[in-house]
Amino acid sequence: MAKRILNRNVLFYNKVNFPVWTRCIHNTNQIQTKEIQIPVQWGHISAKLWGNENERPILALHGWQDNAGTWDTLAPLLSKHRSILAIDFPGHGLSSWVPPGVHYYAWELPRIILFLKDYFKWDKLSLLCHSMGSIAGLRFSCLFPDDVDFYIALDSLVADDYDLNVFIDRYPSLVRKINYLQTRLNDEPPSYSFEDIVKVWHTGTRKSVSMDSARILLKRGAKQSAKDPNKYFFSRDARLKYTLFTPEKKMFVETLVRKLICPTLYIKAIDSPFSCDEFSVEMREIIAKNNEKYECHFLPGTHHIHLNNPELVFPLVLNFLQKYNFISE
Repeated sequence: MAKRILNRNVLFYNKVNFPVWTRCIHNTNQIQTKEIQIPVQWGHISAKLWGNENERPILALHGWQDNAGTWDTLAPLLSKHRSILAIDFPGHGLSSWVPPGVHYYAWELPRIILFLKDYFKWDKLSLLCHSMGSIAGLRFSCLFPDDVDFYIALDSLVADDYDLNVFIDRYPSLVRKINYLQTRLNDEPPSYSFEDIVKVWHTGTRKSVSMDSARILLKRGAKQSAKDPNKYFFSRDARLKYTLFTPEKKMFVETLVRKLICPTLYIKAIDSPFSCDEFSVEMREIIAKNNEKYECHFLPGTHHIHLNNPELVFPLVLNFLQKYNFISE
């Protein structure tokens, strides 16, 4: 029978009409992992589970154009204390793409989070987030403060501020590219040798993703070319590249972040260019003034510090979870 993640006390239960597909794939440091498919109207959301099936997991959310593999180095450490369920957002990793003619919208991600909570019938959500996932997690945590018991954000909290003149100048080109890609959804993208595609991912992130980390992300982020079996292409939806990240008024974002009341851990990578603008810093200061359970730490590393250097991130996350009794000592 198919299984479904349910709540804190019982992780899986049998369901016939809308099954969740699971497959045990390997052990990582004796932590069992499973691949899961969660049905949605346009296909499925893929996810990877580390750890105990019989408890409500921490929901882990990845960054833009990454996938659930972003947690492959940190999750084995954390899941010894609490299980981790990492999803591939739509269009990413092994998850279904949105239908033809539709595009990706950043505010859809909090709705995906709510869908998962309702689908699994979780009483609360525990969030571990990076980059785009962090922004989505903050938005959800502020909109549904009673539904989140803690929120952990890595390197991002709010969307960065932008020069609106530059932003508007770029918009027409983005919209044209989006419409063009809608006509090329069935075309195979450019392909590379495996070592070359590793280098492309590495350099495409301004070397934020190390070469070893790129190999990890490619496990869910690449497919073998049908034209040349010795080459590989990026399997994420190309439409993601031109996602329209719409700037938001300061008053709106400030009103939103004042609603963040759950225990919050923010870890900022010193060598990352993100969330360093004056606007982002001001929003962090507002959160710190309004949420006595907010803490912030700075670590040396790039935007993908959790993937490249999990040994730096893990102690801070562990201490935070122990501090608020989300795991046992």
